[in-house]
Amino acid sequence: MSLPLNQQPHQHPHDGLDRPARIDRQPRIDRQTRLEGAVVASTGLLLATQLPTGAWTNPRPAAVSGTAGAALALHLAGTGADRALAEGGCTWLLRARNPDGGWGTLEGFPSDAVATCMAAAALTLVPRPDPGDGAAREAVSGALAWLGAAGGVEAIADRTVRQLCSLVLALAGLGTAGGVSRVPVELVLLPAALRRKVLSYLSPPFVALALLQSRFGAPGPLARGALAVARPAAVRLLGAVQYQEGDVGSYGGDPWLTGLVVTALASTGSVASPGSGTSSGSGASSGSVAEPDGARLVAAGLDYLRATVQPDGSWCMIHGMETARVEVTGPAFAAAALGTAGFADDPRLVRTRTWLADCQQTAPFPLYDCPPGGWTWSGPKGWPNVLDSLAVLEVLLQGDRDAPALRRGLDWLLARQDRRGSWSTFVRNTLVPLDGPCPYITAKALLVLHEAGVPASDPRLVRGLRWLLRRQDRDGGFRALWHRGVVPATVAVLRLLAALGRSRSPVARRALDRLRAAQLPDGSWSTGDRGEPGTVDETARAVLALAACGDGAGAARGADWLLEHQRPDGSWEPGRTCVYIGDHVHYSDFLMAQGLALSALSAVSAPADPSDASDASEASDPSEASAPAAGTGTGEAR
Repeated sequence: MSLPLNQQPHQHPHDGLDRPARIDRQPRIDRQTRLEGAVVASTGLLLATQLPTGAWTNPRPAAVSGTAGAALALHLAGTGADRALAEGGCTWLLRARNPDGGWGTLEGFPSDAVATCMAAAALTLVPRPDPGDGAAREAVSGALAWLGAAGGVEAIADRTVRQLCSLVLALAGLGTAGGVSRVPVELVLLPAALRRKVLSYLSPPFVALALLQSRFGAPGPLARGALAVARPAAVRLLGAVQYQEGDVGSYGGDPWLTGLVVTALASTGSVASPGSGTSSGSGASSGSVAEPDGARLVAAGLDYLRATVQPDGSWCMIHGMETARVEVTGPAFAAAALGTAGFADDPRLVRTRTWLADCQQTAPFPLYDCPPGGWTWSGPKGWPNVLDSLAVLEVLLQGDRDAPALRRGLDWLLARQDRRGSWSTFVRNTLVPLDGPCPYITAKALLVLHEAGVPASDPRLVRGLRWLLRRQDRDGGFRALWHRGVVPATVAVLRLLAALGRSRSPVARRALDRLRAAQLPDGSWSTGDRGEPGTVDETARAVLALAACGDGAGAARGADWLLEHQRPDGSWEPGRTCVYIGDHVHYSDFLMAQGLALSALSAVSAPADPSDASDASEASDPSEASAPAAGTGTGEAR
């Protein structure tokens, strides 16, 4: 498929990508022609913006929490030049403030407590270049008014988020830390295997909050004693995380989390001196750093923040491990969609698969007891996890089935299955609800393994399916950890059941009823709550499930909505559907939205496959014999 020669690239004002313009459609053309035109425009856009390596740059708006966290860290721990960067970040924060007085996760997003508290703290602590300028004071007053109107920090239901907001405000003198529940820092003293289960990927923010709380004094002699014993182990744990990430100074490849850790270390006495080392783990040969001191970790974190500041003074959300941002997940969604649109054997997609194979981790990640063979969101360095690995494996399955990276990745995926049959995100058999087990991830893992040729009778798939079918909510839907609302996990389960020939089973019927009930009057989908407007991401997912289950009419209505919302350059506006912190911090992913929309339109425009029709006998499948009736599911993914 090639673009007409008269389509010249132009730049969308919001994300800076050069894109091929699309010729306006005639007003009266049939749906199939419109579908084909939309697919051509979308594939043309993605292929035109592909990098020579086979990757893509995934545009992201600047992040409020990332900018505020970086500004706090650079002001509290950095040099004079760093404080100028902090001032630039605060200048950007003032521009990004919402009319209601608060801030959202990303520029232009609805206000939320985490972003608002982080911004208010930064604007309070970082001096303005002009002390007579009252803009920062006015903004902080507005932030506190917004927070008060929302019920205050006390109204935040999630304990960890409440601790975070309270301690950040207390650090800036905007609140008190006295009523904050104690962060049990002594958990870092647990044996590694147990510590992994109870802290999982949350080790860096957990330690940061414990250190911030210690600044205000531990309540009681036992708590003070626990802190004195645990602090060295907590700092060692931070050093191990930084080292295993690739020794680049970041935590999670995220300026916000890195800034939070640096702020916590600096505000409790670990301040890097000018000219100190730039790497906490240089020269280390084992899987952890031997006795790191906080000052070295601060120095490495500051180096990372200096390297990742954007030209406008802001910082991105989840920048990644490299100065030039490298991202795996969004490009994997784009590549998978191009494969379904007929480009799987195109040399440009072969390059993408080679690049993704090169991003496979070749060393173990001891903090998660994780062997080599998985992927993370930020290139070859970072936290290996099942969610991002599945996105890559879907792309690799479109190529050589005997490719070494694919075989290693599939073996890795099987090794990450929990004892109960499910899959979690970072740590097997975790006790952390935000890590897993997750119905969405489990359904995607089972589908990838099925498509890779693992038979449905394999005991590992049988265990996984049995666990999954018991997670159905009372309303028939399923829930995901890393995507909002009812649509993503419900869709993942339906696509799995359709691939297994079980789209008429009782579980599938209830899930289909829930998905159909969630469709909005205009044909789109959102969270499942009819008060929320539809998004491209959720609508595309639903269209994929309905098409897989043979509901052509429902899929067509969703596809019509996608056609109406495709922009003139062939792109779609991404929805605020990805979850970063529970129900509090959501973000959008441009390439993920493009990939989902293209995949959905390709599925609807493809001829129907008679083999998709399911046999009525599937309702008696033994793997569903112990599944709950509607209304008894645990819904424990949240």
